[in-house]
Parts: sequence; structure tokens; C-alpha cells
Amino acid sequence: MKRFTAIIALFVGASAVTLPGNRACGDVTVVLEDIDSGLPSPTGQYRWRDVADQTYAESYRDSYDYTQAIVEVTYSTDANTLYGILSAMNLKPNFAYQLKLTGTPGMLSNELIGLTGRWWQEEWNGTEWANGQNLNDNGDGLSPNPNDDLYFQRRDVNDAASPTGKHYRYTGYLVFDYFITEPNGDAALSFEINSSYHVLWKTSQRTHTANDGLVKVATFDPDPCSAAYDVDYGVSAVGIFGEWERLPVGEVWLPAGDYEAQIVLTEESFHSCSVEYGGCWAVAMAGTTYFQIPLCTVDFEEFSLFAEYWLQTGSNLPADLDTDGDVDLYDLKMFVLEWLCPCPYNWPLR
Repeated sequence: MKRFTAIIALFVGASAVTLPGNRACGDVTVVLEDIDSGLPSPTGQYRWRDVADQTYAESYRDSYDYTQAIVEVTYSTDANTLYGILSAMNLKPNFAYQLKLTGTPGMLSNELIGLTGRWWQEEWNGTEWANGQNLNDNGDGLSPNPNDDLYFQRRDVNDAASPTGKHYRYTGYLVFDYFITEPNGDAALSFEINSSYHVLWKTSQRTHTANDGLVKVATFDPDPCSAAYDVDYGVSAVGIFGEWERLPVGEVWLPAGDYEAQIVLTEESFHSCSVEYGGCWAVAMAGTTYFQIPLCTVDFEEFSLFAEYWLQTGSNLPADLDTDGDVDLYDLKMFVLEWLCPCPYNWPLR
């Protein structure tokens, strides 16, 4: 009892020192970077047409790449979802992008993402992963859907010759929002992961339904003197929307768990893979992140677990938050930094 009283006193003291400078719970910024355009796109062919299908200038096509763009995603999590703001500068102008979350094959979070979104399937052909394709039967929108059923049927099919020992490899990904850039390539998007989309369409291509995502409209008049255009195309007004993958839109949540994933920006090609400069869902930029859809909150329940290890020494102590082989005041200060926040990624005290 004396030990618990003593650590309570230390906790109060650490809180008084630490809490005024405490971080916002779950507030994280991820900087997206240029990435291999074929991950996990079918071909990785970049698009060189704006959302109105107007071709960019040859000089722009020859000179632009995504190392010239600046994209940051700042987010937080709560009991149901991840939400935040995307800020972008110097993406392609008047251009449509998907914003999505992509997993890593073999990880539990990959399965959680796929069961909320979609599956990219590959097969081991003896020398490499090949025959990449999306599973495309989303049924009536309810989960599990026919794609999930096929995933579970094939997930554990053995293949001794493959690097993983399995014949199939699956990448789970979730298209959860989308946007059209400004004429200068900038964008600002507030988002919340609460929807699961199949692909984007223009309203001129497909009729929008009540089950689909919000129609987002951009009106623009490309400047033929800008770096991206050398033709005076005139004014265009284009509406885009996300076709539903899982229902209901606005109520599709990530399951609770620890996530290691990539936040990915993908070019929307509007099914123009066979059209010159039409692109084919190339990945533009991505950034790795770690987060948790809370399984717990750092509160008195976790504090009681922490107190059980106070002043112990040894290896693999759950309360040894700085992993230096003992549980002391430095670990307590790290604990206080998380006070009343969702438990961090891979939090050992639960």
C-alpha cells in the first residue's frame, strides 16, 4: 500500500511537470513522398489528363514528377475511426485523386483493412508474384462480402516454393475519400474514415445513386500560359463521386486494433487505361504510419498495471516504456504523456 501511495504521489508530481506540454491525443502528421507508381496499381501508368480529360502540355508531361509536390496528412483517432486533414501543394492541377489506406501482406492490420475495403490478389508463379487483380464481387455491400469469402478460401493455400509458403498474396486497401485539386495543384481536404469506395466516376460516366459517396464538383478555366497547359480549353465543370464498395456509406468503420499501414494518394484514371495519357490508377505518393483504433485508453486501469512493475528490473517488463531494463521515474513521465489518450500503437500495458 505504501508503494502504491508513493507512486501516486510521483504520478501527481510528474503530471504537474508534464501535462502542460502534453501532446494532443493521437495528433500525428505524416509526410507523403513520391513512391513506386505500380504499388499496388495494375500497371502504374501515370495519367497526363486533367479531370475534364484535357491533355497537359508536352513540356509539363516531360518535366513534372511527384518529388515536386508537398503533401501532409495530420490525423487523430478515436474509438471508431481515423480523421484529419490533408494539405497539398503542387500536385497535378484540376486533377482527381483517391485517398486510401493500404496494408502490408502478412500483417494482421492488412486483413483488417481488406475486410473494410478491397483486396488486391497475386499468385506465386514459381519465380515471382504475378497475375495481380482486384477481387471485384462486392455483393450487396454488407460484410463479409463475396470478395472476403474468396479471400478466406485462398488465404491459407500452401505453396512450398513461394517466399511466404502460401500460393496467394493479398494486399488490403481502403479507398475512403477523394478530391479534385485547384488550378495550381493545391488541395485541402478534411476527412474521416467512415466509408469504403470501389472506384471514382465522373457524373458524365455513370449515374450517381443514394448509396454512393458525395458528388464533388470543380469548375475551372485552364490558363494556356501556365506550366501545365498550352491550349485554351475554356471553362469546364466536372463532378466526381465514389462508387460504394461497402455499405452504408458514412457508417463503415475500421475495426479496433493496431495498424501499420500506408496513407496513399492514387491517381484516378476513370477507366482510361487504354486511352493515350489516360493513366491507370498509378500511385502518386505515400507515407507509412502506425496508429490504433483504440482497444483501450490510458487511464487508472492502465496505471494500476504500471504500478505493479514499479522499481522492478529485468527484460520484457510491460511498464518499462523506455526499454532500459527498469521501471522508474522516466517510464512514469512517458506514461503521463499518454494520460487519457487512446493507448498508443503496440501499447504493452493492456
